[in-house]
Parts: sequence; C-alpha cells; structure tokens
Amino acid sequence: MKFQLKALAAALALAAALPAHADIDMSNTGNGSLVLSLMDRSNNISATFDLGKNYSDFNIAGNSFANSGADAAGVNYAWDLSTGDYATAWNQFFSTANLANTVWAIGAGDNLDATADGGRGFITTYSAVGALIVSQQVQALAGNFDIYTGANTSPAAVYQNHLTGPFGPTDTHPGGVENGSSVANKGASFAGQYYGGGRNFNVGATAIAALGADMGVLQYNTVAGNQLLNKGTVTIFGNDAKFNLASNGTLVYSTIAAVPEADSWAMMLLGLGFMGFIARRKSV
Repeated sequence: MKFQLKALAAALALAAALPAHADIDMSNTGNGSLVLSLMDRSNNISATFDLGKNYSDFNIAGNSFANSGADAAGVNYAWDLSTGDYATAWNQFFSTANLANTVWAIGAGDNLDATADGGRGFITTYSAVGALIVSQQVQALAGNFDIYTGANTSPAAVYQNHLTGPFGPTDTHPGGVENGSSVANKGASFAGQYYGGGRNFNVGATAIAALGADMGVLQYNTVAGNQLLNKGTVTIFGNDAKFNLASNGTLVYSTIAAVPEADSWAMMLLGLGFMGFIARRKSV
C-alpha cells in the first residue's frame, strides 16, 4: 500500500500546474527560476527558456529550503518547447542555429542568504564533473547568471516574451506570458557569454551537452568562513537523476523508476493468483 500511495503522490506532483509568472525570478531573490539555455556559438545565437520551476523545486542540499525530493526514485517532469509560449523562440532559434552545433544547459540559483553558510547555492546540469569550487565562485556564478537571464527579459534580446512591457513607444516586444522565452545573438543576453568554456561562468563542472545527450544534475553550496579560500560543497543528485533535451523540443527530467515494496509485490502476486484461479474455473 505504501508504494501505491507514493505512486499517487508522484502522479499528483507531476500533474501540478507550473508556477504562473512572467518575469524570470533572479537568484538574488533567493529562489531563482530554473532556466534552460541553448546556444550555437558558430552562428552566434542562443535561446533562453524559463521552465516554470524554481531552485526550491530541485533543492536537495544546503540550508535555504527543505529537501525537495527531486532526486527520489520515480520523479519525472517533461516540457515541450516546440509548442505554446515557447514555440516562437524555439523556431526562431533554429531558423539560424544548426542542430549539430547546438548545445544546452540548465541552471537555477539562490544568491540571497547573507550568512552564506550553505544557504547560497546553484543547481546545474553537468556532463563532466570538475574540481570543487570555492564559495566565492558559487556566489559569482549565481550573480552572473542573473546578469545573463536579466538581459533576456529586456529589449537587448532579439525576441523575448517574458515581461509585460512595453519599454517605450517604439518597443515591439510582445507582452509577458506565464513562462517566457527569448532569443539573442550578442551581449550579456547571449548564452555563450555565461557558459564560458562550456561551464557556468567558466568554473566548476562542464555544464553543457549536445542535443539528445543525457546530463546529470548537481548542486553547489557555499560554506561558512573565508569565502575566498573555503571549498564549496558539491552534491550530485541520486537515483541517476538526469535531464535530456531532444532535437524535437522535448525536455525530460527523470530518475530511476521506484521499486515496489514487499507488501505491494505480495498484493500483485495474490491478485494474479486469484485471476488465474477464476480463469481456470471458467475453463472447467
């Protein structure tokens, strides 16, 4: 019965509506938006998508929030970037970008806690784990992520539908939507400016991968003491937690499937046995 209740809870969590907000939540609010970035450096174009979830929805370490359980067995989320409010940005990006050159990454930050004792952190995809980074770098990458995402909610982006605008009488950017997206090809709004060397602000683990590839998820947190010298903590999500972005725009977050508990197996076997008994009686 415990397994059935857990499965029901997981299904309800998956069916829950995404948060309704137009602007990207910055890391300096303490609960930044989960943001997907695509980029093609060869063609100098990127796209940014607010996935409608926040740092707290994936937090598994640190002191900012309770453990979200995002890396528990059987947790799954999915997005279709080729439809709805995301479609224009997705299509506009690939009107210039090349599939073979496109890489992607996902990040969310908390850069608010004044004590910086495990309270500040950053959650990111990774394709290769790098060396530990110092606490000051955790704050720096979260701060620079805000510069990047913030630039994607202004006319600096070629296309954006995050804000409720307008920015002026000649502004032609569309009004805000629940979970916005944007396209950029220069300046701070270009994802390549943030993902230097394929890493978050050029520090830590390699955070990007090609379309179709799986990426794991990890969380950096600050520690108390000398932020310049003390190593931050790194927590890798368990249960083979991973993101995968397909070339058709399907983004999936998943963990390994939950294993039924002993009492659930017993009930299943009892049910199968009873069905077999009934079938045998009917055939006699």
